[in-house]
Amino acid sequence: MKVKFSLFVVVLLFVSGCTRIHFDNGTPATVATNSSTNESWHHNFALSLYESSDPVDLQQRCANKEWRSVTTEVSFVNGLAGSVVNSVGPIWYPKTVTVKCDTVKPPLK
Repeated sequence: MKVKFSLFVVVLLFVSGCTRIHFDNGTPATVATNSSTNESWHHNFALSLYESSDPVDLQQRCANKEWRSVTTEVSFVNGLAGSVVNSVGPIWYPKTVTVKCDTVKPPLK
């Protein structure tokens, strides 16, 4: 019985991995050192079929800067929080969205 339970836990750990999607804009060589990072949670409900969070507005998040990268991931904390709520039923699926903004250097002529 202990072996079956241990095997079940190991399989569960491998199957319930975290996900990550990363988008880059431009090349790092054109970026100045003046950067800012904005991180927030994005909320999905009902088996992730309904999004309650608004889409990420990159112009608002970056103000007078250009976005360099956007990362959407289900972190360990997101998975832990979601699993506590989803133990009742498939209700809430949080994700972390990280936006990095930089001031762009003018191109060399």
